[in-house]
Amino acid sequence: MDYAQPFSSIKHKMPAPRKNYLIRAQLFRQLEQLSDYQVAIVKAGAGCGKTTLLSSFAIEREIKNLKWVTLDEHANQVFVFWNYLINALSDLMDEQTDCQNLLDSNMQKEMLYQIIPYFLSRLKTDEEIVLVLDEFQVVADHFLVSTIDYFIENMPGQLNLVLLTREMPPLYLGQLAIENKLLLIEEDDIRLTEKESRDFLVETLQLKKDEDTISAMIQLSEGWIGGLQLLAISEKYGSFPTIGSMKLSDRVLNDYITKEIFGYLSEDQQQFLVKTAILRYFNGNICKLYLPQTPFIPMMEAILGKNLFVINIDEVAGIYRYHAILAEYLKSLFEKQAEATKYELHQLAATIYENLGDHEECLHHLFEIKAYEKIMALILKMPQTALTFSYLMKVPMAEIGKNPDFAYQYFFYYYASVDEEACKEIYTFIKTNLKTEKSFAAFRRSNLFYSSEWDFRAAEILSLEEIRKLPLNPITIAFLLIKEAYFLYANSQFHEAIVYLEVAEEVYQKTGNIYIGFFVRTEKAQIYEDLGEFNRCQELYREVEKMIGQVKSLCCSYYIGIAGVYIRQLALEQAFEMLENTRKMMAILPTNILRAYQYTLAEYYYIIGEDNKTEKLLLSVIGQEAFENSYFSARLLRYPIYRGQHPELARKFVEIYENSKDFVENMDCELLYISILFEQGKREQAFWLVENLIAKARKMQNKLKIVEGDLLKLRLLVTTNGDQRVIQNLFIEAVSYATENCIANPFWFEYQSVMAVFKEGQTVFKDEFSKEAYSFIVRVLAADPKCGLSEKTKGPAKKQIDALTEREKEVLAELAEGCTNLQIAEKLCVSLATVKTHINNIYGKLEVNNRVAAVNKSKAI
Repeated sequence: MDYAQPFSSIKHKMPAPRKNYLIRAQLFRQLEQLSDYQVAIVKAGAGCGKTTLLSSFAIEREIKNLKWVTLDEHANQVFVFWNYLINALSDLMDEQTDCQNLLDSNMQKEMLYQIIPYFLSRLKTDEEIVLVLDEFQVVADHFLVSTIDYFIENMPGQLNLVLLTREMPPLYLGQLAIENKLLLIEEDDIRLTEKESRDFLVETLQLKKDEDTISAMIQLSEGWIGGLQLLAISEKYGSFPTIGSMKLSDRVLNDYITKEIFGYLSEDQQQFLVKTAILRYFNGNICKLYLPQTPFIPMMEAILGKNLFVINIDEVAGIYRYHAILAEYLKSLFEKQAEATKYELHQLAATIYENLGDHEECLHHLFEIKAYEKIMALILKMPQTALTFSYLMKVPMAEIGKNPDFAYQYFFYYYASVDEEACKEIYTFIKTNLKTEKSFAAFRRSNLFYSSEWDFRAAEILSLEEIRKLPLNPITIAFLLIKEAYFLYANSQFHEAIVYLEVAEEVYQKTGNIYIGFFVRTEKAQIYEDLGEFNRCQELYREVEKMIGQVKSLCCSYYIGIAGVYIRQLALEQAFEMLENTRKMMAILPTNILRAYQYTLAEYYYIIGEDNKTEKLLLSVIGQEAFENSYFSARLLRYPIYRGQHPELARKFVEIYENSKDFVENMDCELLYISILFEQGKREQAFWLVENLIAKARKMQNKLKIVEGDLLKLRLLVTTNGDQRVIQNLFIEAVSYATENCIANPFWFEYQSVMAVFKEGQTVFKDEFSKEAYSFIVRVLAADPKCGLSEKTKGPAKKQIDALTEREKEVLAELAEGCTNLQIAEKLCVSLATVKTHINNIYGKLEVNNRVAAVNKSKAI
């Protein structure tokens, strides 16, 4: 079965009103004013005719853009609700928009505050849209309510929201009421008049009784349409005279339905109703599998002929569900069945809906019987979306230990949602309960995703062959490969890490899992950055940028990553833009990127000479637990230590470096250690270590470390009046390796000694260097301390913007304002087809695939 293709949900079908429905003229006149209101609420109890009122109005007034969502109890989960709603409006959105994909790929609920205005701005029609949310009383979750409030605040004028509910919704409606933008129809308003009651009995239900009986029924029902229907059903069995003492308006219905209606049905009819009570929708094909001994068509004809509370959702497909009045009654009877019978029927229903491809209904039944092993197995087969995440969260943690594959993905889902506390709890649970599992060796140390407490040498890294043999889902395998690759990278085994990531990339290509694709590319980019392959690194970040629209919750990782590359290239304006983007997003979204942001920002401030800001940041991170890990602290510490500041930090670093049991082979740490040793007077040892480091970097073809090692040794030689020819050769090698990828920062870091060497040997270097290399070093040494290198080093994004025509820039500016294609065409006095052509050209030149990415790239320049 193709799990990527969801079943066409019945939740988005407007229930068909019964034949000969009433024309509620007075209420219709109120509803005709919907466009004058932002929100309309129809509040009344079960069986009052809310759904029929709206569906008959829609038919009578031929509402073109009516979108309907019937909510269920699961819709009280924020991802589920917005999945239903966005899916309902999807065909009215701009053709360039993929809001469903955007929602599916974001596990962070706070991202909804970004997604909601985005998809509202992409509604492509200027015509009136009526969005009906039926059974809205299920909505109670506080965060969900806040997002709906936000949705209402941002709704465009052509969108009218109608809520059908049994209770007053917990929304903020005061401002709408003050502004006369709220239409409220309550239960007393919806009660039938005497004439409407008579018409309903005689014309709609085709009840043929004398006037006295009709009048008595109208009086007893008190205008409640559900009561009229119950009375009409019971009257068919001759029980009408016995109900005079019943207070139908109190909704005390179970005894009445049992005595006056259900008891008169045949045994077969009763059994059919009770057993199908758990089906939230059904048709002939479903019932043929569910109750094969019961002929569906004759049974439904008999039930519909008795005017029981059955709703026809889709007349063409013959899909039905029970009205709330009947459904609640039948469920109470179903609960009285033997436990084995209930389990068997839920299990059968789950199998049927799974085979139909309706995973939601399948999971609904499995959760009813707490069949967690089957639930976990199904979720592992489903695409990794926010909707899947909503079901995954319902599985108790105590159960995940029965399925290691599910347990690992359970952890990774919460990591993708940036829930650090949940990650800690899950990791501890898995470590405690699954440590004897063969596959746990691959999961061990996954705390690197949220913690700085890495037990680097607690276990050996598994080989590719060992990981491939694990009895785990390919997606789980991919995440474990990404984790193992990071430890290889941390130990400077760069090329081995790339091999692991290439295998994970194969899983991304097969499954399309955006998180795997994102993590593979960002980790590869970090590796190529440390190797000094900045051009390849930026190519990867351009691919990541195209993914940001789908995984907005991880955008800070992209901004920080590319900012680090810009800093190493002294492209300081671009670096600052990315750091600002990070700061703004951190204010909106919870993120675990704070430490990386602080370190990168501190490095930026060191470079531009903002000493007060750097000192403040340094003091704020010194107390962090991660700062005790020399792997994290080395790159930042080199700045104050080189400047002779904080000698206590230099002593502490040496102590950690020399005594740490879990220390990794990391060249940043080696470079800092060598520099400190030299300043401590241990010059012979420093020279020996730096020569070994350069030799190792050459063997690995690590361009960045060759440059940094050469320049460190150059400084040591200049300080000790070393051989000039050796010094010049080191300088020539450093510049040669740095030019192609614009490895500029190391020359700025060693500026004093580098400038002295360059001035003394300028004539030699002019002859030795290529024109490109000589131009590079001249620009680096002449760089503006605040802005970095000159225009020539500006990133590809700036060149891409410059490649746009003036008209394309105008269109891009309108996109940034949130205009639709039609609005742009009107503003620029061009055809709609021309606008689409310009937009496609913009996407091509900027190497993006959606409006948000194009606008974000233009803003970052």
